[in-house]
Amino acid sequence: MFIEIDGWMAKLRFSACHFIPNHPKCGCLHGHTYAISVRLDGEQKGEFLIDFEKVKGIVNELCDRLDHRVLIAENDPRLRIGKKKEVTVEIIESKKRYVLPSEDVVFLPTASVSAEDLCKYFTEGIVKALRGEDNIRKIQVRVDEGIGQGAGCECEM
Repeated sequence: MFIEIDGWMAKLRFSACHFIPNHPKCGCLHGHTYAISVRLDGEQKGEFLIDFEKVKGIVNELCDRLDHRVLIAENDPRLRIGKKKEVTVEIIESKKRYVLPSEDVVFLPTASVSAEDLCKYFTEGIVKALRGEDNIRKIQVRVDEGIGQGAGCECEM
């Protein structure tokens, strides 16, 4: 048994700005509207495998934290980051430097802010929130950077 939630249709979305250091096109500061889709596999308990609203609530909390922010991977070795009243980000190789208001920035515990690493971030957050749901065996998450373009991953619970 499985349930699926399409992020575009269920409005599990957020808009954010990011960059991929030293990439010819994505190395420039740019933004996307992202959608998060989720599939859960497991055994039905009573009426449901899990209530759709519970899953949507978890994903919405994660999306809300990132919405209308600049996403920075704090573990990216290509960056030199200063955190004070304002955030400074220097891309070591290309010599670019951004100065941003700290309230506009979210630091992610990732090595990149690619769709792939954002997908891992969301998967980890959803798995953590679903601990204790002993009937769920597997989770699949997809992060789309636009309609028809995204990255997915899955993990056993």
